[in-house]
Amino acid sequence: SDPDFQPSEAAEIHFARGAEYDFAGVLKPSRHERYVDDITGQPLCPELCKKARATELEYFRDKEVWTIRRVNEALRRTGKPPITVRWVEVNKGDDLNPKIRSRLVAREIRMKGEEAIFAPTPPLESLRMVLSHATTQFPNEKTKVWDGESPDRQMIYFMDISRAYFNAKVDESDPVYVDLPPELAQPGMCAMLQRHMYGTRRAADGWQSEYSGSLVEFGFVQGTSSACVFVHADRGIMVSVHGDDFTCSGARPQFQWLEAQLRSKYELTVGARLGPGKEDDHEGLVLNRVVRWTSRGIEYEADPRQAEKLVRDTELHGANAVTTPGVKPLAHQLEKEEPLSMADFTRFRGQAARANYLGPDRPDLIYSAKEVCRGMSCPTDLHQAALKRMARYLRSRPRLVFRFDHQQADHIDTYADTDWAGCPRSRRSTSGGCIMVGSHLLKCWSSTQAGVAMSSGEAEFYGLVKAAGAGLGHQSIMKDFGYDTPVRVWTDSSAALGISTRSGLGKLRHLETHTLWVQEKVRTGAIQVRKVRGDVNPADIFTKHL
Repeated sequence: SDPDFQPSEAAEIHFARGAEYDFAGVLKPSRHERYVDDITGQPLCPELCKKARATELEYFRDKEVWTIRRVNEALRRTGKPPITVRWVEVNKGDDLNPKIRSRLVAREIRMKGEEAIFAPTPPLESLRMVLSHATTQFPNEKTKVWDGESPDRQMIYFMDISRAYFNAKVDESDPVYVDLPPELAQPGMCAMLQRHMYGTRRAADGWQSEYSGSLVEFGFVQGTSSACVFVHADRGIMVSVHGDDFTCSGARPQFQWLEAQLRSKYELTVGARLGPGKEDDHEGLVLNRVVRWTSRGIEYEADPRQAEKLVRDTELHGANAVTTPGVKPLAHQLEKEEPLSMADFTRFRGQAARANYLGPDRPDLIYSAKEVCRGMSCPTDLHQAALKRMARYLRSRPRLVFRFDHQQADHIDTYADTDWAGCPRSRRSTSGGCIMVGSHLLKCWSSTQAGVAMSSGEAEFYGLVKAAGAGLGHQSIMKDFGYDTPVRVWTDSSAALGISTRSGLGKLRHLETHTLWVQEKVRTGAIQVRKVRGDVNPADIFTKHL
């Protein structure tokens, strides 16, 4: 950091093999260095990348992220060489209007025997809960205003902290040393971090502790079940934090206060101020999901690029579209299925992982994505065919929109359904379900049961147990947001309903006894189990191809 600093001639100097240094001992970038997008692999403009890198290094200097030290000091204090670094470039714009973002990241990998470090991440339903909160009137709370002319109207704010990790200080008793980038490299020298850097193991945990302390200082109460959820009861503000992205719901006047508080400590960027007013924004992005404010409430949809990339990766741009995302394989097809070649393994797994990521935001695809991902360990030609059919379905249904309309609600409704012995390979059952607050879908799932159920009643009961657990989990998140909301579990199975309301196994001696906790929850009133007709049970679409 000292501009007058000159390395001693007696210093131990380590030159990279094949590297070129200028007269000052600074490593020159390779003449053959390529600039590519780390997500898409597409080439990027070198001049724009160099400019973005210079901007990043300015942040390092302004935030005093590191101080220059000798490599020998790192070896003496930590017993290992400095952590290597690399540049990560991403085009946040498009080909016509590129917006290059460069990040210098460390490559610290947890070694065998080292302690794992945990940093909390909110579940996706906490984000949807913030959106639902803005359009739902709960009992015993201040009346929400959805009139666009009112100065107290309800709004959604998307805020981002620039270079968030640089705001968290490194513990001096546990020093971290990193290599210098080629633009600043000095032979025999490295950098000791004063603040956390992207790619180091403790960075996420350090940032989480930093912003949590600040929000608590502002008067927020941190959630117990999800440490990334905060609520300010006096001001009626609800916040869900995912990394450096803050999604907030509340009345318009309160956001002016919150924005001022955050700007006093961090470099804040407000992405969108969604609301019903004419001067309010009506569309914004959060975690690459699209959120819109309409006259009916809020709309939410998955990142549109994910579906486009899945179609592109499977090379089905011009293929015929289909109206169902999958079909169950027939017996003669199972007899003839062949494993994929080793060359196709990696490609299939990458495409299946993208489908799995898309699933929670596409309830119509979640069962099909689950079935495809079951072939991750040993994919066959049938798994690949199922993946391609899903891509062809996306050609006809590229988008799906969640609607969070204005409503009143006083319960958490969890729906459960099961397809008994539906897997033709293993005869295992599939449990499906969803969590709804009023008409708002907050969470859905589709999962293959671990064991083979001996009867449809047993399979349905296991599906009900999973739904009850998910409902209680969401009830905990609701409590973090300040709502004590009762849970109702709905099933279309009379057998599952009967098992859950009795005590013990009865005649079903083969039941897994660890699932009987549901009976106690029903007796104590922690959950209510109710019957729903099969033809109107929304969980049905998560147990079979739509």
